[in-house]
Amino acid sequence: MKTNAPLSIAALLFVVSVPALCQTNAAPISSKPPSDFAIEVAKYAKSTYSDATVETLAELVSFPTVHEEGKPNAQLPAVQAMSKALRARAEKLGLDFRDDGAVVVIGLGKGKERLGIVAHGDVQPADPSKWKQSPFSLDSTSKPGLLIGRGTQDDKGPIAAALYAMKAIADRNVPLAKRIELIVSYTEESDWQPFQDWLAQHKPPQTNVVVDADYPVVIAEKGWCSIHLTIPKVDLPTPERPYIRSFVGGSFLSQVPEDATAVIEMADEDLQGRLQDRANRYPAVHFSFDLNAETHQLTIRAKGISAHASTPEAGKNAIAHLAALLATRSWPDTQAARMVTLLDELVGVGLYGEKFGGLSYSHPFMGKLTLVLATLEAKDGTLTAGINFRRPAGRTAAEVKKSAEDAVLGWNTKHPGVNVTAATDVYDPYLAADAPQVPTLLGVYEHYTRKRDVQPISIGGGTHARLLPRGVSFGPSMPGEVYTGHSEHEFISRERLVSDLEMYTAALVELAAKPQKK
Repeated sequence: MKTNAPLSIAALLFVVSVPALCQTNAAPISSKPPSDFAIEVAKYAKSTYSDATVETLAELVSFPTVHEEGKPNAQLPAVQAMSKALRARAEKLGLDFRDDGAVVVIGLGKGKERLGIVAHGDVQPADPSKWKQSPFSLDSTSKPGLLIGRGTQDDKGPIAAALYAMKAIADRNVPLAKRIELIVSYTEESDWQPFQDWLAQHKPPQTNVVVDADYPVVIAEKGWCSIHLTIPKVDLPTPERPYIRSFVGGSFLSQVPEDATAVIEMADEDLQGRLQDRANRYPAVHFSFDLNAETHQLTIRAKGISAHASTPEAGKNAIAHLAALLATRSWPDTQAARMVTLLDELVGVGLYGEKFGGLSYSHPFMGKLTLVLATLEAKDGTLTAGINFRRPAGRTAAEVKKSAEDAVLGWNTKHPGVNVTAATDVYDPYLAADAPQVPTLLGVYEHYTRKRDVQPISIGGGTHARLLPRGVSFGPSMPGEVYTGHSEHEFISRERLVSDLEMYTAALVELAAKPQKK
């Protein structure tokens, strides 16, 4: 689920504005329960292919399909190896296969009418030191019942489940009114342009279900946005009292950061003790203090909890909390100290951009704007904070961009001589207002979860659904469960994976099969 990069202008042509349907007084959508036939085929899929789905997930996780700077994903050995494995698997299952480099298509049936089930095969980076086993080897033993590994939830688990849903449909000779195509993109987590280029050359299915978000059904996605705040290189005299020499943290822009580090020079035990006492104000993260008695250098490390940037409430932001801790006292003027002041005053530890001038707002259906201080990087003498925020409908892109830039301008006015620069990207939210498959998907969800009167939802993340005709998302994350994609502890439970297999099968039968004679 989306990605480090914003949509290009071409992609925005697929984005629609949010109409009155998304207001709180919108008429509810009635669900359509699955037929007995769909339930029976889904039961067959579960009883026959549960183990095979887990085995296939293990194979897919073994390919480290992580973007490498400067290289097209289609040319990465891991991507090519995964495509080769998918081809072999598809052929073994009796499904057709086409390799278009940045996208592969696995199909079942024929016909002009097509139903897409869409996922991505690329994954976010992973720090091996933070995993009990390799993140690219399926770990089913560290925590019984959980399948741990990079991509298990986002999106290699759904790919495996979709494959065997299609196989079950083929086994049972389900008569299809629509061709089913499992479309696997390899560029969702980095640069959407290759997928957009593919769409320009290949007509997508008329109806699409993306398996890269939440249940019950996602019909709206917030707009993906970013702000990069840069403090330029500054030549200042060496202070004569303790000062912050460096402050860095985070891994990538779509993750709540779980690590941040600050180095303080000319420190002593008294300073360490004072900061440790103040650290108790921020129990959300763990702080460790390491004082070198010989060099008088104090290193402070903040340890939070990583999470997807679209769900900041699921994480604990190490950078934001370390900035808040450091801001509890006055420091000599250094580049790092300036950044501490900037982050404390303009960002803070909140989740909704409350301190960022007039940036914060909400929408009755899509909810609040959320904001994550994701990265803090020192490079070529500059120090840059990377902020990822997700915006709902209700304001134009120009209005949001102006709010962000005015907030930075106002801060610079209060702090003359610092000259913070802001690079801002603001993109639009998305809504599939009239997707005809929504009642069917709601009905499948209600049947297998035994919940009633559920309605479509909006999310903070962005998926390929917004690029596709009638694109909505259906799982794999359940309401009330922590979404672990993009975290350093990504997993999917075996029970969830098998349930996905069953629900995907029922949904595909309902959406693609010819009506059964009564």
